[in-house]
Amino acid sequence: MKSYVYSRAPINIALIKYWGKKDEKEVLPYQPSISLSLDVFETHTTIKRIEGPFEFTINGLKDEDMAKQVKHFLKNFTHGNLDQISVATTNSGPTAAGLASSASGYAALATAANAFFETKFTLSKLSEITRKGSGSAIRSLLPNCVKWDVDGLIYPIEWSFPKAKMGIIIVSDKKKKISSREAMKISILTSPLYDHWVKQSFKDAKHFETFNDKHQFSELGELIEQNALLMHQVCETSSPKIQFLTDISYQIIHHIQDKRKQKTYEAYVTMDAGPNVKVLCLKDDMQTIEKDLKQLGHDIIWSNIDQKGAVILNEV
Repeated sequence: MKSYVYSRAPINIALIKYWGKKDEKEVLPYQPSISLSLDVFETHTTIKRIEGPFEFTINGLKDEDMAKQVKHFLKNFTHGNLDQISVATTNSGPTAAGLASSASGYAALATAANAFFETKFTLSKLSEITRKGSGSAIRSLLPNCVKWDVDGLIYPIEWSFPKAKMGIIIVSDKKKKISSREAMKISILTSPLYDHWVKQSFKDAKHFETFNDKHQFSELGELIEQNALLMHQVCETSSPKIQFLTDISYQIIHHIQDKRKQKTYEAYVTMDAGPNVKVLCLKDDMQTIEKDLKQLGHDIIWSNIDQKGAVILNEV
């Protein structure tokens, strides 16, 4: 066992969405998902030995509910007593607001634990453990473009658009009223669109890889936008209705779609389980998009594609 380990992991934004587990215990998805790891927001996690009982903090504050979840998760790395161990995690972006903080959080925690407890798990084994903390966290283990397949494993995809940028428009940084985990269960059981969603997602994942291989940015952009909108239709046709997107979210979405039709700029939207809108574009359109959204009253935070994945920054 190490004395101190310090890790980081990026957020990831799914371009082909994950929405639903076919196996709750093993956390296996109904459909493949494909994401981009981003360097704009990340999680830093420290695990170290201390004098005293187990401690957990997130952004400098104690969270007893999360402490129980973290202790349970760490049992995947050790059968020993977790007393005299401290875990401190910090998110550089909003927590539980649909900006993948749980994904970067569990990826950073798993990476740190693998080093701290010296388990030396392979990527395959580490992936199996990580997804049990948060399904989408498995994709934050790797940089760049990542596919999480229905077998539960992750595969790197060679991203074909080096000039691509992802922008994030924060509509709200408040904690969601319902967790993704609970919302998925409701959608699976009640949405009349769910079976269609699963079938379409398999097609979308194949089309994504084809468009990416052929460097067809416009086709890929249209695809990811439709995939995201279909996921939100599944949510909104669930019972009770799950409404992640707000009127402001839809205003932004429709505005960007209109600007694209008018050929003012080329940009495509994607939205996760929250109100915030992400924008995929090429570098040449960034300034025009930024000015246009500013006039609409919204700021956009730009991100590069992350090139590091989940890594150890320091250890003793």
